[in-house]
Amino acid sequence: MLVYCNNKKFGCPQIVRQDALHGHVLYCSYAPTECANKALGCPYKGTMRDSREHLQNCVYERFKGYIEATNSRFVKLESLIADQSREIEKLQRIIRTGKGIELMIDNKGGSASSSSNPISNSTATDAEASSSGTKRTVVSTFPHDEITCHRTISSHSCGVTSVAVSQDKVFAGAHDGSTKVFDINTGKLLKDSKGHTMSVWGLAVMPSGDRYFSAGSDGTIKVWDWTNEDETKCLVKSIPDHNAKVYGLVVDQGRLYSASSDKTIKVWDVETLECLATFQGHTGGVNSLAALKEASSSQLVTGSSDKTIKIWDVTTGTCLKTVRRGTSEVLDVAVGDGMLFGSTYDAVIHVYDLNETQELGTLSGHNWEVWQLEYGQGSLFSASFDHTIKRWDPRRFQCDLTLKGHKSFVHGMAMADDCLVTGCADRTIKIWR
Repeated sequence: MLVYCNNKKFGCPQIVRQDALHGHVLYCSYAPTECANKALGCPYKGTMRDSREHLQNCVYERFKGYIEATNSRFVKLESLIADQSREIEKLQRIIRTGKGIELMIDNKGGSASSSSNPISNSTATDAEASSSGTKRTVVSTFPHDEITCHRTISSHSCGVTSVAVSQDKVFAGAHDGSTKVFDINTGKLLKDSKGHTMSVWGLAVMPSGDRYFSAGSDGTIKVWDWTNEDETKCLVKSIPDHNAKVYGLVVDQGRLYSASSDKTIKVWDVETLECLATFQGHTGGVNSLAALKEASSSQLVTGSSDKTIKIWDVTTGTCLKTVRRGTSEVLDVAVGDGMLFGSTYDAVIHVYDLNETQELGTLSGHNWEVWQLEYGQGSLFSASFDHTIKRWDPRRFQCDLTLKGHKSFVHGMAMADDCLVTGCADRTIKIWR
């Protein structure tokens, strides 16, 4: 059977067999095309045959070298402007916070050495001088600019499943049901407690830093006074009220909140350890929760395997808003600066306007699911089963840093004012600054 060429309307007179039509179209000189210099700005559109003649007379072809060189200079200029903008932001943070790392400058040789605490933040003035040297403030810009691993703690014999930070201490839960406390500056093990029979997925620390809560796959919440020198009295109480795994704990305004795969959130008095309320509404396990400190009234955000994010009024226990996430389970949630973040099982992080709960955009870049989110000082951190931690600028919807070093699933992440702490299935805890 004979048919006309698909490019007949562009002038092709050929009539070919139907079984040969595909091969003819591939090389037909009447096929529509654009100028090879379209990327430089040439608007030409025509046929393959006419494009050869056009290219010989194309203005963009004649000035191609000049245009490319100019574009290259613009790219370098934009990069320079971006670098200078970051420097300006850094100086503004110095003026605003006055936070820094104290260094000793040797007057004689001009060499610099760290103060006695190599990772402490302090301020210094010109008046702080001695005969051996002068102290000068170098500002810690965490969580901005470059971040590197400053310490790796390798005291676990199994995977680390959860971490928390308070009062220069790192609290860590593990697959073997143990919880450990470390000095963040030295990495020294301060306490090793065993109470859970299965993995510890949730940790929360009292503001005083002397009492913490742990929870996990055994369905219990345990209350610890880790500063008690009597090992038999470190475990204050074991609470078995949940009917399934407990994945998340948060301490806020004298209350402890627990999220469980039994589909509930429970509220506890941190002093009496009495259960004050049980929030019900999710139809799947509750994987995560975060206290919403920015709201005028106390609120809580939860993420669930039922593919929803809920915002709760903690004074009444009522669900104020529900965000439905379509086809993927919600693994973790975070809030900050008027934004709500939710990571889903498809390795995507969703960004919402907190007040309107309208989706603003998504953050994509991880290869596997994202189980941990932390937000602070304008930056969002995400930890994934792809062994990496990423830092995002959520207002530009861009990843500006990827932290590599872990060799397995990153199960736990916690953020302090001057560092990020991660716990991994590779049996290590890393301190990033």
